[in-house]
Amino acid sequence: MPNEALLADLDDDQRRAVTCAPSATIVHAGAGSGKTRVLTHRIAWRIADGSADSSRVLAITFTREAAAEMRRRLRTLGVTRHDRAGDSDQPTIGTFHSVALALLRRRASDTSAQVPAIVGNRVALLDQAMGENSFGRQSAAVLAEIDWAHARIVAPERYEIEVRRTARNVPLEPARVAAAYNAYEQLKRKRGLADLDDLISLATRAINDRPDFAAATRFRFRHLFVDEAQDMNPLQYAFFEALRGNRDDVFIVGDPLQAIYGWNGADPMLFRSLPDALNQPTVLSLPNNYRCTPQVLDVATHVAVNNGSTPDVQSRRSNGLPVEYLEVQDEFDEAFAVRQLVTQHIQQVTNPSLAILARTNALLEPLSRMLSSAGVPVASRRASAVRTSAIDEVAECRTRHDLTVWAADVIVESTDNDERVVAEQVQAYLRSSTQGNIDGRSAAAYLRASNTTPEHYGVELLTFHSAKGREFSRVIIVGAERGLMPHSGATTSEQQREEARLAYVACTRAADHLVIIRVLRRKGRVTTASPFFADLPDTVHRRNQPIEPVARVAFARPVDPGVAAERELRNRLREVRNVIARTNFTLPEAVLSDAEISRIITAQPTDMTELARILGPLTANRLGAAILRELHLPPTTAVNQS
Repeated sequence: MPNEALLADLDDDQRRAVTCAPSATIVHAGAGSGKTRVLTHRIAWRIADGSADSSRVLAITFTREAAAEMRRRLRTLGVTRHDRAGDSDQPTIGTFHSVALALLRRRASDTSAQVPAIVGNRVALLDQAMGENSFGRQSAAVLAEIDWAHARIVAPERYEIEVRRTARNVPLEPARVAAAYNAYEQLKRKRGLADLDDLISLATRAINDRPDFAAATRFRFRHLFVDEAQDMNPLQYAFFEALRGNRDDVFIVGDPLQAIYGWNGADPMLFRSLPDALNQPTVLSLPNNYRCTPQVLDVATHVAVNNGSTPDVQSRRSNGLPVEYLEVQDEFDEAFAVRQLVTQHIQQVTNPSLAILARTNALLEPLSRMLSSAGVPVASRRASAVRTSAIDEVAECRTRHDLTVWAADVIVESTDNDERVVAEQVQAYLRSSTQGNIDGRSAAAYLRASNTTPEHYGVELLTFHSAKGREFSRVIIVGAERGLMPHSGATTSEQQREEARLAYVACTRAADHLVIIRVLRRKGRVTTASPFFADLPDTVHRRNQPIEPVARVAFARPVDPGVAAERELRNRLREVRNVIARTNFTLPEAVLSDAEISRIITAQPTDMTELARILGPLTANRLGAAILRELHLPPTTAVNQS
């Protein structure tokens, strides 16, 4: 019989979800409702009551961080063992990509076939596919469009049609993107290469086309669990359906109000269509929010209701501070108000948990500089916790190939610099370790011994997208204006609804106190208030923020034109390296260091020979054209490498 202790800390709705009959179940889990607790307790309960075999459990989520957290919680519940995470008698927990790759490897082992190699340098491959018609600095944007098409299972010949149908904003002519997409796919097939999303396509096709492989896969994974199901794109949904094979033993958790990845190919309609696809499943909800005070949740609910949603959610916490809505004159006043709020918060609590959230990174960068110059510690994450979690994941890799795929996956998907540093160190370890037994334990030992990353705690500055899944005591939302909330690029009704869901997600990151700031003039232009925060509840404290004249002078101090030009050039060169790093699955500093950028700015090289003296001939040949273009100089003949 199941251990009743599994139900001890659950409310009635959570208990119903954990203990319901082992048939198709969909759980609508609102923000702060304990969905991960319910999902892991459900797995533990099913195993404990004998209705599920732990070795036949497959739990799919969207990020390695979420998968690691599920494994940690299952270890706490006694389901998995820390020292033997790869054992075949334990649940399989992973991302869509990692599960697909594992299936392809199993298939290759059974048939003596080869798993396609993952593309290493996507920009170089695209440039080779396009020849003289390469895209230069726009290559990353083209690859993003190819990824979007992959996610929506759109073939090159249908790309233009789908772009028009969805009213998608494309940075280039759709016809050019379609041609590049076609050429890129043909060259991949010719060389036996695959992008990460191709792994999902290939695994889905293998299941659908080979009845023997489908039967073996569905026997291996009899009990399916899917987390954050509202974020599934058509490609991932097709993979889920192939794994399911019309069976009813599925447990799906999601929240339609947190579906915010439509720009990247996700389709919230897939989650809404699940009741029909699963043939009258049990549909449950978790309406209790244990994170947010009633004041915070009232504003978040107001945003959702005013944009066509009807959230079934209620705060289970006692009353807290009123939500504040500030209107200030301009971005200088905004920065000063943020500094006042942050300083006040840090002085009031011993362990500040505070985040500044914005729709775009462009709003956050000046605030980060301002806070740092004022002596306020700023951090994107708590480095030690992120690094420890990443090394734990490394330790679970069993082969060199597993480590290679993990590092590439992190560099492709992660927005956290500390996590990406670990991935870069894994790549360096693999390059230096050409002999001997290479596995996750040896790599983890190397990483722990070479830990030079300092802990840096502080205020977090995040976009709405990167804040998803996080929570803080206090949240300050900046840029509450039309054009930012909703974003000016959201032109269709569905895009507008997604923008509202983004605002809802941002609000529900706050546990105890929420502040919303709107400026009346930004960059000298009069703004319009965000419609998301129109007619706010009477409990919201609205006020104007007075600014001391001396503070305005400090923020508005004129900048020397030469310094401004140097800063602009430095930012352009950093953007070049960031684009190359993203598309090559590596870290920006590995492409071009800040010290090298400084030497380039100081020397102002006029040709490839001078640039080679700074960077060396190999790096100069690889990056020279892009660097010299930013210096407004034409690239010349490549330097001799002999």
